[in-house]
Amino acid sequence: MRSPFGFDVRIVSFVLVSAVLFGALSTGAFAADAESVDKLLAGLKSNDEKAKVAAIDALGHMGPGAAKATEALAAQLGDKSATVRAHAAFALMEIGPEASAAAPALAKALSDSDFHVRRMSVAALERIHPDPKLVIEALGKALSDADPSVRIAALHTLTEYSESAVPVLSNALGAEDTRYWAALAFGELGPKAKDAVPAIAKALDDKRPEVKRELLIALARIGADAASAVPQITPLLEDQDESVAHAAGFALGSIGPGAASAIDALQSAKDGKDPLEACINCWAIARIQPENEQARTHAIEMLLETVKDKNPRVQSAAIRGLMDLKAPPQQLVPALAYVVLNGEEPAVGEALGGLSVMGDAAAEVLDEALARPEARGRAAMLITYLGDKAKATVPALVGALADENPDVRREVLFALAAIGPDSAQATPVLEQELADPNAANRAVAAYALGKIGPAAKAALPGLQDALRSDDPLVRVASAFALVNIAPQSEPMVRAAIPVLVQGLQSPVAAARRGSAEALGMIGKPARQAAEGALKAAANDPDDTVRKAVLAALEQLGVVVDAPAAKPPVPLKQR
Repeated sequence: MRSPFGFDVRIVSFVLVSAVLFGALSTGAFAADAESVDKLLAGLKSNDEKAKVAAIDALGHMGPGAAKATEALAAQLGDKSATVRAHAAFALMEIGPEASAAAPALAKALSDSDFHVRRMSVAALERIHPDPKLVIEALGKALSDADPSVRIAALHTLTEYSESAVPVLSNALGAEDTRYWAALAFGELGPKAKDAVPAIAKALDDKRPEVKRELLIALARIGADAASAVPQITPLLEDQDESVAHAAGFALGSIGPGAASAIDALQSAKDGKDPLEACINCWAIARIQPENEQARTHAIEMLLETVKDKNPRVQSAAIRGLMDLKAPPQQLVPALAYVVLNGEEPAVGEALGGLSVMGDAAAEVLDEALARPEARGRAAMLITYLGDKAKATVPALVGALADENPDVRREVLFALAAIGPDSAQATPVLEQELADPNAANRAVAAYALGKIGPAAKAALPGLQDALRSDDPLVRVASAFALVNIAPQSEPMVRAAIPVLVQGLQSPVAAARRGSAEALGMIGKPARQAAEGALKAAANDPDDTVRKAVLAALEQLGVVVDAPAAKPPVPLKQR
């Protein structure tokens, strides 16, 4: 979660990957019928560890269908083998909420001697999401686990319990080894953690800067309901650690009018301080006095001046402040343009993000950026994001295709493709790009012509030539373009179909997806040649490709059942 001034609430989403060396799982899905479950339950009684693990994993593959195995799998959490225990926790996770009866055993497993088991148990509890009374206390203790991945997973799971987790997280603030993690959790909970404000305020006497910073960010995320903590926050404006002083100003501004008693301290703290601190505190004063137009105007003027600072971090903060205070477009757009044209990351990213919501007001700035080699690629990427909203930039994009850098030209081509039919005036230069020395650029040029559609019919001869390219992506993109430009032309369609069918096997997901879309556009005339390949592609590992393939089959008049959900990927293979 990001603040207007770039502070991060550094809660890490728990990703179940792999430090756990699980044994090989079967790659086929098991039918979740009672007979199959019973056979696998019998396998749990084996004295052979590998056989037992295989049975556990097979039950996990069944997901909710193996719910009747919950009690037996929970019992495996007490097995002498850590491998068995970890696999059992993973299987319970795959069963999901249907395995809620295993919650007490999983909560107990959070004290297991093996960190793999502890980590899998937290993951299972997150997926099962049992009654908080059964697990929250154990999850709170897991915040002091010796393994960071267990702490992070417990933290994430606790935040899923929202207000129910506040009491145990408040208790965690009382211990030095769990205070930091509790602060992160409160930052994630935001306003839902309002009952913890007294405990958070009390914890601000911690001597560690990183802890104070996260506590202040948590109070900022709570917002107006954290007003009672203002007396504890205000002195931290003078903290020797810059990050703490900055976070204090951010917290006071986020609290808003309830922090009125801190205005004098904020005024004093911003004078003679570093630009970032002055920027934050000036913003805070305006936020605390929303009816004071003079304070808002002064803050905007100061932030506009700060945008010119040479430090990109300071520039980034100033941009966030201007956006938050809703600076008038006539003031904001030139400031954002200055950063786009002259700045460095992360400020340029902030400026482009600001321009992305400015609508037509941003077109002039983007034109100027496209005229500058150092800003051209960035501007093109933003236009790709804006799509047809940036159609006024097409002439400038056409000019930008003269750039010597093939990577920049590629971004410009993607931008023209994103604008679509409104890029029709670019057709002649796009046809020229079909001869670009860079094969990737030739493919994107063809794709852009296809996105323009029938208005790009002048490029058909060049696309027919490109259909014979040595590069498979160029061929697929050219076939895609031919079908989109001339869908009623039998010769064009006939030439495109075999290329598109072959494109369904491309190693590039975008090519497979485009091939499916184009075949769907052709419809029934493509059925004889494409039906078999499309059916095979219905199990494509990429979800977007599968959806495009199923849509194409429907357009071809082929009735198919949606492919079954793929079984969970074994952790060893993730």
